[in-house]
Amino acid sequence: MNGLEDFVFKNEFNRFKVDSSSLFLFLILKYFKSKKKKIAFFTKSNSDIEKIQESIKSLNNNILTCSFPSFDCSFFSNLSPTIENKSQRIKTLYNLSQNKDMILISTLDSLVEKTISKNSFFNSRLVLSIYTNINYNNIIDFLKKNNFEHVDFVNNVGEYSKRGEIIDIFSPLHNFPVRIFFNFENIEKIKKISINTQETSIEIDKYEICPPSEFIYSDENITHFRKEFRELNISDKNDYYHSISEKNIIEGSEQFFPILNKSLSSLTDYLEEFELFFYDDYKTNFEKAYDTKLNEFGVNKEYFLNNSNYLLNFERFNKSLKNFNLNFISDFNIYSSKILNFSDQILLPKKIDDLSKLINRKQQVIIFCFDSIINKIKFKNFTSSIGKSLKKINNLFKDKISFEYIYYLNLKIDQSFNIKLLNFDINFISDKDIFEKVTKKKTHNPTDNSLIIRDFSKLKIGDLIVHIDHGIGQYNGLKTRKINEIEYEFIEIIYHSNDKLFIPIQNLELISKYGESDDKVSLDKLGLSNWQKKKAKIKNKIKDIANDLIKVAAKRSLDRGEIIDYNSLEYEKFSSQFEFTETSDQIKTINQISYDLCSGKPMDRLVCGDVGFGKTEIAMRAAFMCLSAGYQVVMICPKVLLVNQHFKTFSNRFKKFNYRISKISRFESNNEKKKIKEDLINGKINLLISTHAIFANDVSFQKLGLIIIDEEQSFGVEQKEKLKKFKPNCHVLTLTATPIPRTLQSSIFKIKDISLIQTPPINRLNIKTYLMIEDLLQIKKIITNETNRNGQVFYVAPRINDLDDIKKKILNTIPDIKLGCIHGKLNSSQIEKAYSDFFDKKIDILLSTAMIESGLDLSNVNTIIIEKPQLFGLSQLYQLRGRVGRSSVQAFAYLIIKNIRNLSDDAIKKLKIISKIDKLGAGLSIASNDLSIRGAGNIIGSEQSGHIKEVGVELYYKMVQETVNELQNKSPDPDNWSPHINLGFPINISDNYINDTNQKLSLYREISNIKSLDELENMKKSLKDKYGILSNNLENLLMVIEIKIMAKELLIKKIDDTNTGFVLEFKINANLDVTKVLDHARLNPSKLELKPKSKIIFKSSYGKVKKVDELKKFITFMKSNFY
Repeated sequence: MNGLEDFVFKNEFNRFKVDSSSLFLFLILKYFKSKKKKIAFFTKSNSDIEKIQESIKSLNNNILTCSFPSFDCSFFSNLSPTIENKSQRIKTLYNLSQNKDMILISTLDSLVEKTISKNSFFNSRLVLSIYTNINYNNIIDFLKKNNFEHVDFVNNVGEYSKRGEIIDIFSPLHNFPVRIFFNFENIEKIKKISINTQETSIEIDKYEICPPSEFIYSDENITHFRKEFRELNISDKNDYYHSISEKNIIEGSEQFFPILNKSLSSLTDYLEEFELFFYDDYKTNFEKAYDTKLNEFGVNKEYFLNNSNYLLNFERFNKSLKNFNLNFISDFNIYSSKILNFSDQILLPKKIDDLSKLINRKQQVIIFCFDSIINKIKFKNFTSSIGKSLKKINNLFKDKISFEYIYYLNLKIDQSFNIKLLNFDINFISDKDIFEKVTKKKTHNPTDNSLIIRDFSKLKIGDLIVHIDHGIGQYNGLKTRKINEIEYEFIEIIYHSNDKLFIPIQNLELISKYGESDDKVSLDKLGLSNWQKKKAKIKNKIKDIANDLIKVAAKRSLDRGEIIDYNSLEYEKFSSQFEFTETSDQIKTINQISYDLCSGKPMDRLVCGDVGFGKTEIAMRAAFMCLSAGYQVVMICPKVLLVNQHFKTFSNRFKKFNYRISKISRFESNNEKKKIKEDLINGKINLLISTHAIFANDVSFQKLGLIIIDEEQSFGVEQKEKLKKFKPNCHVLTLTATPIPRTLQSSIFKIKDISLIQTPPINRLNIKTYLMIEDLLQIKKIITNETNRNGQVFYVAPRINDLDDIKKKILNTIPDIKLGCIHGKLNSSQIEKAYSDFFDKKIDILLSTAMIESGLDLSNVNTIIIEKPQLFGLSQLYQLRGRVGRSSVQAFAYLIIKNIRNLSDDAIKKLKIISKIDKLGAGLSIASNDLSIRGAGNIIGSEQSGHIKEVGVELYYKMVQETVNELQNKSPDPDNWSPHINLGFPINISDNYINDTNQKLSLYREISNIKSLDELENMKKSLKDKYGILSNNLENLLMVIEIKIMAKELLIKKIDDTNTGFVLEFKINANLDVTKVLDHARLNPSKLELKPKSKIIFKSSYGKVKKVDELKKFITFMKSNFY
């Protein structure tokens, strides 16, 4: 048989028995056999869509497979569909309007709810090309009309930005944004943009754009919305009514889609020439979906039943089907002469034994399907042991298939099945049925969310900033001042007694953000020596701390660490019992740990990965290596409940191996603790899991080889260093989801190695995040939806005072709900009791402050509701959201606000950021960027938090680094000063070039930090790429930076423009050969004149531009001849 392309469907059949695991294969074969190459299948839920679509693409990526999921929120609920949901739907509508060949996967819900009119959508498209007559204003008008969101830089579908004669657009029809360059009004070129760098790459011929969603707020639609709104009983949503009427589209406005459009189309209106496939019980399920949608409108149900055409009932739907070729699928065993049996499920309860029997049957073709290299190797070994030849299938539809071989195919299937041919069966065997190994999902390169977050990290008027020479002041904005009739731009800083300091924009590297603004921080006084004394005092204290830390690190590097010669055969056996396939990052980290343990040097490695990304398995692998080599291991956890959880997990994982595992916490009796401590000394306990109790002076080990610290941010530095001093050559493995400043600092010291785990685990779904205005009925629905699927809910508020009100509100709304509460004022036993009850599923909702943001792994909790989210930090919100979604079940996060109009712009922007970050693995990026927003905590030692408060986090980092360099006899950092350059030119970024103040300030800081001419050249290219042709004043600024770089190298402190040339002032320690300078001045009196106080006058009679060129040549000449 020449592949499955020879498969023949009998024309008399339109009913098929198809096992659910083989549905994707059935649809592909039907697509190949159909005349029009257009088929649509309507499944039961959105989750089925993704699974079928992925399977089709993995088998044949040449077929256009489109998904049209139902909306993933209820309307009139203050919720909006997610970005991914909206973009999937609009992209499919576009492909349908283009009459493309495809396999469409959708749901019955999507047939019940109508969508935007086919005719109006067909006219809402734009093809951008250098060959079209579309100009700048046409494009901007289209983007505004179709609700593209205007941002500084595009990161998500449906966004655009404009800067001068440049427009960036991210169309829902493409997986990349573009930058459009204009020559006056017409398009000059179109280039792809990298989201990570915001820089352009290749040039393309055309780029198609359409509305980013079905929610179009045109004048006609808004008029229709206002009319319909007044006829409905939704007066509690008047804020939305006024906002939409004013074209101010706030979060949650999409909930009014059912009354937004005057003309609508059903999905079937888009499906011309399609062959349709339904499950055979589609009528029952359609009517059920219709009733559900109708009931969601509550008191407005009658209106949508009688006066609206938004919902399509079965009678009208059935009439529309007369124009289509219909097919029906049954996924359960039913045999009839009218039904073609395409496939059946294969049951292999005895695994390899049953597979062997199947292989030995006649007229059977075996195709082993795998998504794990490990399982492929296992299967190869199995076929070799029974003397069978194994052959790879590259193309299931083209490659010849015969009985001579057993075949293998890189394809993920959930369940084994066979398909029926005339004379034989083809059996597709799932590796999960044979090896019980969950396979790894294919992962994509994660979006770099740092760019999204960077947009939020901005200075605001009143923020505290630190000048390296003048101390702590308050930022008061960008100011323009005239000096000698030339305009310059400065940053204004307010100091004590309302003193003002103006920092030129080319010298912004001298200032840094203090961290989180604090009312208790005192502003410094200009002109006094207090600031310098404060810095000197802190530096002395830093020296003591850093000295101690470096000594510990030096001792560890000089000491011989235990060489862990682990039992590789036992280790392989242990590894194979892991029920999942390791992600690439897990494998890399395990290899790094294995190398560390065998290197002979003490390991000190931090494993940093998002919550639920497999850090515990890595810890167990490291522990097993040490145990198999005869060493003891201790794992330290911050919470008793976490100790109990790890104890259960480790005990279960190690149960087939002869190692004794114990735990010690305040729950064990004194006698139990005494016995455990004795057994530790005698070597009878191999692995101990403990809380802070391990720090007791009477705890000793016979042969300790590895210390594992879980949730490292919960322990103090002294506690961890005490362990290292206790046994300096002991290996240390630290686990965290968000590395804190001291950890980052340790990486600077080269004291600690860091392994990052950013690959999501198998079957982990993105958490759907919704920003919504408070609605008690909707909150009730959210909670009951979760409890109805036997799940549990976290309900979080920022303040303890909020918890009682929330508790009353929930119990009044859902009286029979079981609710627990934890917060910082409870004692430890009360907290542990609430945690335990929640862990044991005795309560449905755990009401809490931010206490839950780190710790337990609860796979049954898949909904989190966060009230007043604007009061949490960005990193906190991400951590809180990460408390759910720890399994393959879809998880939800709801950010509840009282009134969006009362929020600041920054708060709204922060909440939009967390809503938009839908990719897994962004924790490290968010944590590191959030430090710049909120400041930081403990970095080196217990006493340093006060030091940070004195000088600010950024400068503290710098001082620590300088101190470490001094102690290690490295040359001091030369970057703590900056030349002052005045060339007599106006230097700034005009509002016409960049209008946004924060964006301008960010760019000024970036430009002022340039340290080399190569960096400067790259900046020029980047600016031209992102903003277009450089303005004159920006060219001047870059010229000043060029001179500044040259001047700093020669220790020129200041360059001032004069009528006759430039005055150059040198630093006292400038290594200038004065004799050569004097000789040159005597020979060239018209060019050079020496002045007191280390000054030189360089004379030039040329115009400004030529004069600066002469100055650059002179500085270059000085470098070659005077130094």
